[in-house]
Amino acid sequence: MKKQNNTPRKTAPENASPARHVLRRLRIVAAFASILIALAAFIDFRDLVPNHLKHVYTSAQFVPSVLTFATAFHATALACLLILALTFAFGRVYCSVICPLGILQDVISRISAKIRRKPPYKLPAKKAHNTLRHAILAATLLAIVAGWGGVALAWLDPYSHFGRFASTLFRPLAVVANNIAATVANALGHPAAIPQVNVSFAAAGALLPPLLIFIAVAIMAAKRGRLWCNTVCPVGTLLGLVSRRALWRVSIDKTACVKCGDCLRACKAQCIDLRAAEIDFSRCVACYDCISVCDEGGVKYRWHGVSARREPRGISNRNSQIPNSIARPPSRANRRAFISTAMAGTLATVGATALLASRGIAQNGGRQGKGPKGPGQHGQGHGRGRDFSKLDNPEVVAPPGAQSVARILSQCTACQLCVSACPSHVLEPAFLEYGNLAGLMKPRLNFDKSFCNFDCTVCSDVCPDGTILHLARDAKHTTRIGLAHTAHPRCIIVKDGTACGACAEHCPTGALQMKKPPGHADAVPVVDPRYCIGCGACQYACPVTPKAIVISGIAKHETAEKLVQEQVAPTTTDDFAF
Repeated sequence: MKKQNNTPRKTAPENASPARHVLRRLRIVAAFASILIALAAFIDFRDLVPNHLKHVYTSAQFVPSVLTFATAFHATALACLLILALTFAFGRVYCSVICPLGILQDVISRISAKIRRKPPYKLPAKKAHNTLRHAILAATLLAIVAGWGGVALAWLDPYSHFGRFASTLFRPLAVVANNIAATVANALGHPAAIPQVNVSFAAAGALLPPLLIFIAVAIMAAKRGRLWCNTVCPVGTLLGLVSRRALWRVSIDKTACVKCGDCLRACKAQCIDLRAAEIDFSRCVACYDCISVCDEGGVKYRWHGVSARREPRGISNRNSQIPNSIARPPSRANRRAFISTAMAGTLATVGATALLASRGIAQNGGRQGKGPKGPGQHGQGHGRGRDFSKLDNPEVVAPPGAQSVARILSQCTACQLCVSACPSHVLEPAFLEYGNLAGLMKPRLNFDKSFCNFDCTVCSDVCPDGTILHLARDAKHTTRIGLAHTAHPRCIIVKDGTACGACAEHCPTGALQMKKPPGHADAVPVVDPRYCIGCGACQYACPVTPKAIVISGIAKHETAEKLVQEQVAPTTTDDFAF
């Protein structure tokens, strides 16, 4: 219920025009469409959404676009420049309309308000946490300069956070709901109406970080609106620096404002200083709620040349009355705030320059063998900081198109779109399989769970940040991501005398063949490393546990030789005899 005060209100406000709702309604429609596309991209367990649409939407997010611009430039990389231009022109419209995490926070706030049966925002104005937010931005940019960009952005990029929430938390719940509906449909005599889908949950170690971060984001959104965006998120801070001098801004008309406090109750960013009749536009997320609720027309969206004019002195007494229970206005920016802002802007420039200068940051060290050459792939570079070129765990395998484990660790932001889109579900978020915390939540191939389809290039088709570079199908056929190794004492042919050969039967390159080596009565699987690409079909097909044939990852991907096509029967299905 709106708090009462003694301020006289106009009985028939001249400025109470329905047009004041237009911007807010357009923003809501656009944000609703945006989050639906994002959810569809990550929760698409029936593979109904085309991969190119997933890629276009997700690569238009700010951080993926910046990374693509710096490491594997193509048309979608221009999205970051467009976002910066929109921010300079209109403010943080990215945060309110495009960023799925920001929109998710608004949804959580609304749901919380419905549960509590209170207005979604009844928040006093708060002083900006500039020191903290600028420190987080500076730390992120310094991590990029030091070669730890993939680690820092994996923990701080808002799009990647949403991707992990959707892929790790929301998608399994959607599959469970689908299977419940399928069970009901089957009980009603319509077994084909809703097909069952296998549920795949991430390992506990990979599930816990996104779960804890989601809880933190949800609590902050329910209690304080966009506090996460204006305190923790480095993208919000960077765009806030740009939007401080936006050409079009939300501002308060001192001649029309009656200090009723409606705008304070509507503001999800707590950025309105009603006493000074000013708005901290670096924190304003351009939701336009304040404009919509102002019956007096005191909050307007206008050209900065108009809003920057000095207001005449001698404002009436009614404009100085502010309900103390509503407003705790922040102080004006002082010299220290100006210096911190200038430093953050300088660091942003330095960080962007360093990122562009280190386009080969993910490919440290010498090349091991001949690497796959394909469109959009670059030469080697030498990043600074942690040396990711050494493979800490030989059992971990990076996705084809990633070129190396180093590229995954130093550049991937762990959004897990490739994990969600993988048709064979061989990709899963890693825990400590990469051997260090830099690999936490990054994609890896689990060949005990499935295998990498010979003709599949989905992960390289959807990757939004350029970590997994696009591979043509022919290039995928010869891209070596690992090597198969046999353990004959475990093989049922040697151990039990049982005929098998499943591994050789399903090898798509002909690298694994049944031969009778000296000392063996029966033919056993033998690997020719020249042709092996490490797809995992042999390991997945092996019927024994532990496996008699396993794939060992390689630090830097290579190009395998190709057998005569007639000798090869490519595997394009996940149907195995075992």
